[in-house]
Amino acid sequence: MPLDSYHHAERPGPDYRPGNPALFTFHGTGGDETRFLDLSAALFPEAVVIAPRGDVSENGMRRFFRRAGEGVYDMEDLAARTRAMADFVTAHIKRLAPSRVIGLGYSNGANILASVILEEPGLFSDAVLMHPLIPWEIENGDDLAAKSILVTAGGRDPICPPDLTGQLIEGLESRGATVKSVWHPGGHEIAQSELDAIATFLTGIRADMTDVKTLPVEREEDDAGKGRYLVRGPGETIAEMTYRLIGKDQIIIDHTEVPDAFRGTGTGMRLLKTLLADAEKAERKIIPLCPYAAAQFEKHPEWADMLAYRVRAKKG
Repeated sequence: MPLDSYHHAERPGPDYRPGNPALFTFHGTGGDETRFLDLSAALFPEAVVIAPRGDVSENGMRRFFRRAGEGVYDMEDLAARTRAMADFVTAHIKRLAPSRVIGLGYSNGANILASVILEEPGLFSDAVLMHPLIPWEIENGDDLAAKSILVTAGGRDPICPPDLTGQLIEGLESRGATVKSVWHPGGHEIAQSELDAIATFLTGIRADMTDVKTLPVEREEDDAGKGRYLVRGPGETIAEMTYRLIGKDQIIIDHTEVPDAFRGTGTGMRLLKTLLADAEKAERKIIPLCPYAAAQFEKHPEWADMLAYRVRAKKG
């Protein structure tokens, strides 16, 4: 299948480098290849975005596969166009050699993306399916065990009824995929809550590209002695430990926040150890009101001489 089998747009993000992830986007009925270009570049600036245009016309509106009637899908056409789209994606993967391949589709675009994922599980590592439905049965299996999929939908969607979206979610999970669903109370429109969920989902993928352990620990402090130690991650994510200076010789640790993008990287401990080193240099004793900090002091009795007084970690 040649690269130009579908008319398509291709846009490297502002932070793209060869070998970075590829993000394929699929518009809904009546849209075109430009539908998600700007959004994708903003949410995943390190990726190259590839956006095919649906080549089926329905009342002058572009789609990716035919309907035989209202709510009835041409399954033979769907199978053929799923194969063609899989070949199109494969050709671009061979050309770009991306480290990861993500799909994002809306409505009819989400349906063709879901069909390709089920037909060729090895192509996409992750996917966002906005307002999808399931016009076919999914057989059980485990070939999607390594896939992470976000499904967003409207609870009153007249075009993609919630029960059919629910069946798709169940089908994907029955094949081993890890599926997260986000619903809003409206219809077929894309709500802000969906965009927020997509941003969070893609930020997690972007975090996997970054060696979080190499990101610097920064310090910010105001004139009143309130401050924080922080690590800035991808997508404006921030891990932080906040504190307050008390008098000339004490410091209260009052809060620690480590987002999911930093989980399992030891970032919380890096924040604490940096604070400890600075406190020791300034000859300040520590009051760990923050449950995380208090728990770490209990685990490390060798730090006892740094305490102003002991604070027991809360259980439960």
